[in-house]
Amino acid sequence: MGRMVRAVKGMRRFFTMLGFLGLVAACSGRFEYVRPVSIEIPAQARVVTKTMDDVWQQAAAGPIREGFAVTRVDKNAGIITVTYSGDPERYVDCGHITSYVKNVRGERIYRFPAATAATDYELMTGREIVSIARQMSLDAQIAVTANPIGSQAVRVAASARYALARTMHIRDTQGGVRTASHHISFTSDQEGSFPGGVACRASGQLEADVLSVFAP
Repeated sequence: MGRMVRAVKGMRRFFTMLGFLGLVAACSGRFEYVRPVSIEIPAQARVVTKTMDDVWQQAAAGPIREGFAVTRVDKNAGIITVTYSGDPERYVDCGHITSYVKNVRGERIYRFPAATAATDYELMTGREIVSIARQMSLDAQIAVTANPIGSQAVRVAASARYALARTMHIRDTQGGVRTASHHISFTSDQEGSFPGGVACRASGQLEADVLSVFAP
């Protein structure tokens, strides 16, 4: 009787293991990352037909658009400091991500810009398919310099420092959750990279949006 019980338990373990191996074998996936493309960056300086007083008045008028704030106007130094906090996708190019997964529930394909503010997707890790809730945020500081050219024209130029934060909440098939957070920073003409090789660079649109306030 004891041998039969042990044999039955052994067979149960065997078939359970076969089922587990079958589920693993049924899972597959592929991850693809395309780096940012080289694009023509908008001009980061322009000459406007205004007086210096006009420029200071515009700078002090208030936010450029949602997410922006003018934090400093230094007439003596000829510097205006602007900050931005919010969705990075308009202002940063981090390339594109594609994640393909397949299991007993079928096939799923996820495609999104790597600079998108928030997205949920699945990823095949090699052992299992995990679910990822991914968030990205941008904090940037833009320095605008204003230099007079004669009495009726001013040259304004913008340069920025970008600080990107990426947070991923990763849920495995057993329900366990872990969080991975990373931060990178770079300037208008530089590139930064997150762990895993996701590269990010400025699109030039941040500086262009700031300078558009002073357009002639």
